[in-house]
Order: sequence, then C-alpha cells, then structure tokens
Amino acid sequence: MKDKEATLLAYKILYNRAGKLITERTITDITELKPYFTDEEYSTLKSVLREGSIKLDEVHNYIEANLNARRMTE
Repeated sequence: MKDKEATLLAYKILYNRAGKLITERTITDITELKPYFTDEEYSTLKSVLREGSIKLDEVHNYIEANLNARRMTE
C-alpha cells in the first residue's frame, strides 16, 4: 500500500544537536496528480491542502511566538 501513498502536507518540529528547535512545513504541488482524480476529488484535495496549510502556518506562528516570549523572560 505504501507505493500508493504520498505525503501531501506535513509539519515537523525538529530539535538539532546545536540545541535549536526547527519547524518545517511541507506542501506538495499536486498539479501533476490531477489526471488521477475526478474534478470533484481534485478540487476537494486542493481545498484541504490550502486550508491545512493556513492552519499549519497558525500553529507555526503560535509556537514561534511562545518560544520568543520564553527567550525574552529568561
């Protein structure tokens, strides 16, 4: 089943050896996938990716604001 799956939208919080917290958002350009979906499926997928991306940006901004506030109080 793995060969029929793809990560289209992802958000990671990484911690590196230098002690830095890194956030990473990935969104896949799905235009080349259009032939594999009906028009309705493709439209739904585009909407989900757009809205998911907006929400993940909100999460990123929230985390970043909290980290910045902690640095200012320490």
